[in-house]
Amino acid sequence: MLINAYSKSVYNIALNFFAERDIASDVTQEIFIKLYHNLEKYREEKSFTSWIFAISRNYCIDYWRKNKKYMANSQELDENISSGQMTPEENLSRESEIELLRKKISQLEPDLRLILILRDIHDLSYQEIADRFSIPEGTVKSRINRARLKLAEAYMRGGS
Repeated sequence: MLINAYSKSVYNIALNFFAERDIASDVTQEIFIKLYHNLEKYREEKSFTSWIFAISRNYCIDYWRKNKKYMANSQELDENISSGQMTPEENLSRESEIELLRKKISQLEPDLRLILILRDIHDLSYQEIADRFSIPEGTVKSRINRARLKLAEAYMRGGS
């Protein structure tokens, strides 16, 4: 039941964090193993979804730290755009833009990356993010602002 209810959310966190489907799939499986082994640590006074989210976030950060040399060298970004309204040239251009954006996001610090993804990709409110991380809303806003500034700086420097 746990996997059926939360696998898509956990996978999306991992995919947006790592920008590679294979790694996201592996990390998702590992997160669910960790969740299963730590079910007794869940405290009912907290939201179950927030607890799963915190474990997922922490695992992604730990995995990234352990594998950052590999992650930095990896150039695989898999984005399949299927839209009947775009020409092949437009699809290719859009794929290139998405690839560049994912590369730039993947170069952010893990905490900044995750908060930015939750706000700008998953469209969570500042309060929802604050609740999930158990931090003040002002801290969320400042981290998102810092992440956006670093992302803008990365674009200003150019390159890929």
